[in-house]
Amino acid sequence: MVGLIVLALVLFWIIDSPATAAATVTSILAILASFAESIIDFFQALV
Repeated sequence: MVGLIVLALVLFWIIDSPATAAATVTSILAILASFAESIIDFFQALV
């Protein structure tokens, strides 16, 4: 039930302000990419 409410709010947010939603998703993906690069650098330093 809570998942459906969260999904509805996210869909409303995307429909209401798609530019802001896209910018937020882009920022999150950039953070995740940076995190992945850090993990790769860590494992390469172990070898």
